[in-house]
Amino acid sequence: MKSKKRSIGDFGEDIAKRYLEKKGYQILERNFLKPYGEIDIICIKDDILTFVEVKTRKNDQFKPGILDVDYYKQERIKKTAQVYIMEKDLGEFLISFDVCEVYLENKKIHYIKNAFGD
Repeated sequence: MKSKKRSIGDFGEDIAKRYLEKKGYQILERNFLKPYGEIDIICIKDDILTFVEVKTRKNDQFKPGILDVDYYKQERIKKTAQVYIMEKDLGEFLISFDVCEVYLENKKIHYIKNAFGD
């Protein structure tokens, strides 16, 4: 049985996926998991391979979701992305690490392109 936190996270990822699809992204994978990290959504648009971290919140009255994507989380995502690129032989693409903040109460999405990287 899923925890409440996991269910809310999955719901936020569903919202983010629909948002990205409407923006013209092709979703390649969701919840790409390795022992050292997970990537919520992997997608592509305009020859840019994008790794998206989704942060779902009840509202935007407190701290923004991006603040939870600290240095250590970024490093885990980057390492996992390297593995994905090698496994799928996608080294020819430009890459972007984005954060999608989903706020449930006011149905707001804040999308941050190139939120972190090298």
